[in-house]
Amino acid sequence: MKALKLTILSFLIGTVAIAQSGNEKPKRNYGTTAEDSIECVKNLSLYSEFYKQDNFEDALLGWRSALAICPGSSKNLYIRGSKMMNYLMEKADEAENEELKDALVDTLLNLYDLRIANFGEEGKVLGMKGVDLMKYRKKDPAAAFEILNKSFELDGNNIGPAPLVYLFLSKYYMVAKKLSEKKELIELYPRLVEVVDFNIAEKSKYAKTYETAGANLLKYFEKVATCEDIIGLYQPTFEEMKGDAGYLKKVISLLDKRKCAEEELYLNAAIALNEIEPSAEASYSIAIGMIKKERYSEAISFFSKSIEFEEDNSKNFDAYVNKAKALLISKRFQEAKNAAKNALGINPNSGDAYMIIGDSYGYGGKSCYSDGCKVKAGWWLATDYYQKAKSVDAEVAEKANKKIAQAKSQYPSTEDCFFYGLTNDNVFSFEDCWITESTTVRVQ
Repeated sequence: MKALKLTILSFLIGTVAIAQSGNEKPKRNYGTTAEDSIECVKNLSLYSEFYKQDNFEDALLGWRSALAICPGSSKNLYIRGSKMMNYLMEKADEAENEELKDALVDTLLNLYDLRIANFGEEGKVLGMKGVDLMKYRKKDPAAAFEILNKSFELDGNNIGPAPLVYLFLSKYYMVAKKLSEKKELIELYPRLVEVVDFNIAEKSKYAKTYETAGANLLKYFEKVATCEDIIGLYQPTFEEMKGDAGYLKKVISLLDKRKCAEEELYLNAAIALNEIEPSAEASYSIAIGMIKKERYSEAISFFSKSIEFEEDNSKNFDAYVNKAKALLISKRFQEAKNAAKNALGINPNSGDAYMIIGDSYGYGGKSCYSDGCKVKAGWWLATDYYQKAKSVDAEVAEKANKKIAQAKSQYPSTEDCFFYGLTNDNVFSFEDCWITESTTVRVQ
């Protein structure tokens, strides 16, 4: 390992010098003379054989020589060189050799500069450089941001998922270190989300990776952005931009992700979007805004419109569930049950839908009968649905158990049901009622 350290350190010095001079006048192809070409080919072949065997220590000498003689011969010099630097940095970490690791980072960063000088692709390569700078030198997020922001300026929508995330991350750390204002971070987020949305919409081969990038952006954004921050960002331009569907969708999406649907801006944006571009999404957003304002009748109407607009019924699950909840609150129990059943038709394992049906029968069942025993029969059926809810969806189990306990407290007494010939475990069928199911008698 000592010999390796010396070899690496000596080669590092040379490589840094090469990178610096390479920016002045890049060499072409396999060298400027016949002798250079022979040496170039020899060293390319030598290091490549070792590299293919993952023998990076022995590959270093030939690689460095090729880089010195013919830096413009192959892009692989830089791709493989970066991989070897990362390998050596892991070794330096294991040896707790910070001096060596720091020298390796310098070399890695200079390799990116030399690659740009010989093969262009400045935006792409600066993106990789900025990512590595953030990984290995987090203490200097401003330097990384400058490089990554330049990459973004050059590549725009073509910036890679990793540089996209690290651009935001570098600004995030700058804010944490009080090197930048939070406002700048807030303003940066929607610009980067546009890139994510573009690449997903274009169905690029990296669409899934951009989806992950979008999730990571949101994770860090949520750590700093409040509803007030988002409103402060978009409210001043709302009147001017409310005719722009893209702008409105951005506002709605951002407020929704931060759970700010109760804000007036959310509802206003949803209404404006519906006026210029009526759709299932726009109607749904308005409905959610109405729910937050406790305007349930209007919410129900817009949920219905959302369902009508959506040609693919499989996408209506959330609309059915939320409509059912609004109907339940409005004590429109039969309609709530019907909406929840529609939701189950899309997702048979929805604990929420079963819970809503249970509540509909429990609270609404008394409308079917007037006597002391049967008036509480809805709670028998409600118990069945609460039991079903927790059997298909563990996330609602705790809530379902509380509901079951509540239902049991509402069961009629043995005396109340005795005169009707009803005892525990008898089958009971609802008759002349909007409830058309059967259940088991339960008394206390």
